Amino acid sequence: MIDGETLQDAIANHRAEALTFDGLEYARLLEPVHHYPRGSVVLPDGSVVPGYPAIGRIQSLEAGLPRQFDQPFWAEEKIDGFNVRILRWEGRVVAFSRGGFVCAFSTDRVPDFVDLAVFEAEPDLVLCTEIAGPDTPYLEGSTPRVAHDVGLFVFDLMRLGQPGFVPQDEKFALMERHHLPPAPLHGQFTPEDTKALGRLIRQLDAEGAEGLVLKTADGEHRAKYVAGGSCINDIRVCSEQLLDLPPEYFTNRLTRLAIFLAEHPPEERAAVEHELGAALLSGLATAVDKSRRDGRVGHTYRCRFRERAGAQRFIDHMQATGGRHVRFLPDTPRQENGYWVLEFERLFDRITGTLASALAGDRQYD
Repeated sequence: MIDGETLQDAIANHRAEALTFDGLEYARLLEPVHHYPRGSVVLPDGSVVPGYPAIGRIQSLEAGLPRQFDQPFWAEEKIDGFNVRILRWEGRVVAFSRGGFVCAFSTDRVPDFVDLAVFEAEPDLVLCTEIAGPDTPYLEGSTPRVAHDVGLFVFDLMRLGQPGFVPQDEKFALMERHHLPPAPLHGQFTPEDTKALGRLIRQLDAEGAEGLVLKTADGEHRAKYVAGGSCINDIRVCSEQLLDLPPEYFTNRLTRLAIFLAEHPPEERAAVEHELGAALLSGLATAVDKSRRDGRVGHTYRCRFRERAGAQRFIDHMQATGGRHVRFLPDTPRQENGYWVLEFERLFDRITGTLASALAGDRQYD
């Protein structure tokens, strides 16, 4: 709990922000307050939905497993999507983004994937989920586990007002009882099972999966490990905005890929190097083409809403937070097959300006 006086002090000192979503008043933490991390949500009665913690990354299985784990752990597939926490508050189901905003898109689509009766049986339950697929409004890439639209995967459970996560055994039982859609589970391992986990990660890499999250039975100790192909895919889908992302986005992935290839040598290294080069250049070539054709560089997103009001709330949020960087197509939202389809373009300012200047023949200095 965070009492009203503490919350108001945090808001006054810009450590928290008061927000309203369709009549729901809440606050999101911009900095840690009372040991609750950034991204935590404070509800009207002071109840706190804790921010989802950052998960440390293992770069090497062989060195990292025995150093980070001293007990068996579960290997759960890491889904390439975006994280939302879902709960019921005063009769309505809402989904909060990792940053602590109500996500209008996720809130609208939850009933497509979750039987809301789970909140009748477990009123204090918080679903920690990943939403992924080709039609998300936030990501350029997708996951091989979702062929069209989006899917929802539950990977953790919390209890409102209680610290930590529901232990794994209880989580599995609740998910089975309430038919919650799980992130794929690949079995339980020990810190000595580096070869078995190596075979598993190579299999997932071949399937185009992002990687694994490793979790102990109590759910409290965890680490993530990503496949080399996911590093290349990230570079492929984001190279179009090379100048608009921090350099670390790309250098971190190149480093991960180099370590992955050292630990899991490919049969044809030249093919991987060719794939990496193509991933980097393909996005830049697309950016040049867009600059020549349209005079700007951006990415078009498409997403579907159950309710038109949900689409409008999403538009309002994006216009308030994205401003001039977001341009909605004039014929959206429009109805298609029982959904309201929304399309918009997110502009990449720096690469737009750089390419416009270069293609216009301006002199540029390195």
